[in-house]
Amino acid sequence: MAKEIELFPHNQRAYDELCKMLASKSRACVVQPTGTGKFVIIAKMVQDNPKKSFLLLGTNEYMFYDQMANLEEIAPGFHPQNLRFMTYSAAMRLARTEGEVPKYDVVVADEFHHCGAPEWGKGVQWLIEHSPEADIVGFSATPIRYSDDGRNMADEMFEGNVASSMELEEAWLRGILPIPKYIIALYDAPSELGEIEVSIDAVGNAQKRRKLLRKYEELRRAIESADGVDDIIAKHLEKRDGKVIVFCPSQKKLREFMLLRREWFGGVNEEVHAYKTTHEDPYGTRDFRDFQKDDSDALKVLYCINQLNEAVHVKGVDAIVMVRPTASPVIFHQQLGRVLSSGGNRTPIVFDLCNNFGTIGGIKKTQERMVDAYESIASRGERPPYEPKDFRVIDKVKDTRELAKEIRRVLNSTTIDDRISFLEQIARENGGRL
Repeated sequence: MAKEIELFPHNQRAYDELCKMLASKSRACVVQPTGTGKFVIIAKMVQDNPKKSFLLLGTNEYMFYDQMANLEEIAPGFHPQNLRFMTYSAAMRLARTEGEVPKYDVVVADEFHHCGAPEWGKGVQWLIEHSPEADIVGFSATPIRYSDDGRNMADEMFEGNVASSMELEEAWLRGILPIPKYIIALYDAPSELGEIEVSIDAVGNAQKRRKLLRKYEELRRAIESADGVDDIIAKHLEKRDGKVIVFCPSQKKLREFMLLRREWFGGVNEEVHAYKTTHEDPYGTRDFRDFQKDDSDALKVLYCINQLNEAVHVKGVDAIVMVRPTASPVIFHQQLGRVLSSGGNRTPIVFDLCNNFGTIGGIKKTQERMVDAYESIASRGERPPYEPKDFRVIDKVKDTRELAKEIRRVLNSTTIDDRISFLEQIARENGGRL
């Protein structure tokens, strides 16, 4: 007989609220951070309703197989026959071909913010229309589509029926997710220096150019005296046989970073096992599984493009390295979620080498949200185990970032004198004509 699924207290509360809402409404969703165990809530609902047929929609098959493997550990012997998985892409293709599909009692949309995508959304809507009596349930770390004018899919798809909601900062304070040590550094400072130097050389006003060159020299010296990526990683990544995920922006950069693996990680362990997984790589799945199974004394590093942004959880990840710049809060939190998971007392490490944290809102805003979340919890008579000060950010490039920002601000401010000087220079070069 299969073991009954037992939920963590935070998931039990979410599950109870979801069931309560579904007793009177046909649509409801749960919003809580990546790593808090949303799939276990889904599995609990499937287990508690063996006579109902469930369709789970997700972004990739990795997610489903990974979660089902985890489920075997949580509830040995539970192999749900009333649950079918389908990717959003498959739903889209079915809608286009008007293929056969059975009726379901419950349609579950994981990472339901994707339901707002034009083509994927059509597939979801087509499936819902073919199960008109079904309850529609959704789970996501964020219902907002930031790249789509901030559409709130909890409102659009679930009529605002949010059964339970938790922000990342609350999960940190309550100890549901571990608070990471967050380290900001740069890996491509020389290229930024080159861009700034070229821009300064193009300034026509000699006095302004000299002023900018002095600032540029100050910036160059600050960058040269800063610790390199290898020193920073060696200082903060103490687990010699740990597992690390490196998020890369492209195939070209992935190859470049793989070649740098001994330079970057050699200070932690001379033996580095490198793996990769990308959408274009047919062997990505094998590499991913080998990375998961590797229990050697080597440092294990998985380089990836897009594959692990969401829905896949790798056990025992000790650190992530962000070298994929993004302005998307969704992608940022998905990458961050790969090193966060419920349970345990470890402190995961985040190496942000492209200042994603600053791009998506900055340290100050996250610290402000931590304070707001703490005050909200305290106002209900609770005392969370952690405080806002427990969120540690080590900013290795604050001074250089401020210097670069100041230089760019001056470069982008064109005064009347600058314009006159520029026109005079053009006139001299053209025999007095503009």
